[in-house]
Amino acid sequence: MSYVDLHATLRDWPYEAEKISVRKILSADDAIRVQMRVELGVIQMESEGRPDGVKPHGCATLLDYHKKRLARFEEKNGTTLGFSLTSEECDTLRTEASLFYRRYIAYFVLEEYESVLQDTSHSLAIFDFCGDYATEQEDRDALEEFRPYVRMMQARALAYRSMEEGEPASALAHVNRGILDIRTFFEDSGHLEAFETCEEIRILKSLATDLNVQLPTDSLISTRRALRDAIEAERFEDAAKLRDDLQKRYPDPTHPVSDVERR
Repeated sequence: MSYVDLHATLRDWPYEAEKISVRKILSADDAIRVQMRVELGVIQMESEGRPDGVKPHGCATLLDYHKKRLARFEEKNGTTLGFSLTSEECDTLRTEASLFYRRYIAYFVLEEYESVLQDTSHSLAIFDFCGDYATEQEDRDALEEFRPYVRMMQARALAYRSMEEGEPASALAHVNRGILDIRTFFEDSGHLEAFETCEEIRILKSLATDLNVQLPTDSLISTRRALRDAIEAERFEDAAKLRDDLQKRYPDPTHPVSDVERR
């Protein structure tokens, strides 16, 4: 067995503590791989499937394997009741989630938002699967503290993808949906007071502010917002003018004036 000295690689790609350094390479076997520079070396990940390239029990991911187990259990018993994950199985699923975490961070730096969405969705699916089927309460709860972060990264990826497609209104909607989901998480867990000081919320609210600035002033969303404000302030003459303006500029039935706007 031969070994490769990475000294030259590390010298030519110096570690920078203040930023996350990521790159994609074409390997000798013509596979695209993702590399991340860390303090003591380089982390290399597969671009698809599990980041470490392992196929647990012949499946693309460990989560896929357990989902197949669940499907066989349900087919045999007619119900999923009774299916469970041991602490050891949950631990290995948590390890898989950590691998996907490293890669979606790398893809976010590379601005490959579709890949970020795939990997964050996989991570959240692991959270849900452990929450639904872990035998021990400790295992059901173990990943939940990370849910706001993963949901934030997912919302940001959705927003930036929408911005690339020239749809700032959709981008803002994705951010607001992320904020609402994280608020619901804190509310359901009995820690709503943590919502306002949550770093993930601060980041999403900052992004929402930036996106609001980018919305065209004569857009449908801006006009509807002005109409709602006029109605709430009981400025009915202004509201009537805005409603008429909406109907003139957006006669398309796919942009109907809502019941609130008709009042």
